[in-house]
Amino acid sequence: MAENSKIEWTDHTFNPWIGCTKVSPGCANCYAETLMDTRYKRVKWGKGQPRVRTSAANWNLPLKWDREAAAIRDALNAGGKFGASRPRVFCASLADWLDDEVPIEWLVDLLDLIRRTPNLDWLLLTKRPENFEKRIKEAGDYVRCLDRTSIIYAAIADNLDAWAIGFRIPANVWIGTTVEDQPRADERRNALRDIPARVRFVSHEPSLEVVDWTGWEFADWFTSGGESGHGARPSNPAAHRAVRDFCAQHKKAYHFKQWGDWGRRGENGITLDDAGRLDRMGFWRDGREWNTGFTSGGDEHMVRVGKARAGRLLDGREHNEFPQPLGKTP
Repeated sequence: MAENSKIEWTDHTFNPWIGCTKVSPGCANCYAETLMDTRYKRVKWGKGQPRVRTSAANWNLPLKWDREAAAIRDALNAGGKFGASRPRVFCASLADWLDDEVPIEWLVDLLDLIRRTPNLDWLLLTKRPENFEKRIKEAGDYVRCLDRTSIIYAAIADNLDAWAIGFRIPANVWIGTTVEDQPRADERRNALRDIPARVRFVSHEPSLEVVDWTGWEFADWFTSGGESGHGARPSNPAAHRAVRDFCAQHKKAYHFKQWGDWGRRGENGITLDDAGRLDRMGFWRDGREWNTGFTSGGDEHMVRVGKARAGRLLDGREHNEFPQPLGKTP
C-alpha cells in the first residue's frame, strides 16, 4: 500500500496499516472505508475492529525512495546544483497514524522508518492531534521494554520523549490535521499548535463549510479541496476563498487540491448544461445555504461533473504553493 502518488501535493503515498474509526462529519463518505472494507474486504472499519498491517515489501519501499532521493541529491550537488526539492511522502491515506486502536509496536516501527529515511519529508496527517503526546510517550515506553540493556533502544526512547516535549524535533516530519468545518477548527486548533513540528499544516478537505481561520496563524501550510465518490457533498467556493485569502493575508503557503465531484459553473468551462439531470446541480445562496435544483439567480452554481472535469482552478487559477522543506522551529 505504498506507491508513487497521483495526489497533487505529494510524491509518494505510504500506508503502514489499513483501517480506522470515523470520528467526525468529514468521515461520513470515507473513500478508504469504501475501498478497503466495502469493496475489497481487506479490513472491517470501526471501533474495536483490528487494523491490518501492510506487507514487509510495502514497508521496504520508503527505504528505496530514500536511496533514490539521496542519489539524485548527490548527483545534483556534484554538478553544482544545490537546493533540490525533497520527495514528500503522505502517510497514511487508508488509516490514521495517531489512531489509538493501532498496536503501539506498529507506531514504533513507523517512527523508526521515518528516522531511517532522512532524505524524505513525511507528511503525517491526522484527525486525532490530541493523541500526539500520549502516543509518542507510549512508543518510548515500549521501546525501553524491548531491551533495557541496549544503548540503541534507550537512545531511541529518549528521542521520542524529547520530541513529545519539544526537543529533538525530527527535521523530516510535517504534522497536519484535517479541518472540515468550524467545530473541528475549534477542537483541533490548539492540539495541532501544541505538537512540536518543523512544519504544521491543515487539510480543509472535504470542505464542508466556511471556516473562520482566526488563531491558525501558527500553521505553515494550508490545503483545501472538495469531496469525491458516492454521496459526495458539494463544497462551497466561499470556503476555499476563505482559506486562500487567509493565507494571502498572513503570507502562508496555499494549495488548492481540487473541487471534487462538484465543479463550479464558470471554472474549467463548466456550464449548467453539463448537469444533465436536475439532481446533478444546485447553488449556494448568500455564500452559505445550499439549495438543490435550478435557479437563474445566485452566482455560485455547482454541477456534479466528476473530479477530472471539475479540475483544480479556483477563480481561474491553480494554487500550488508549498512551505519551505524544513519550516521553522516552534
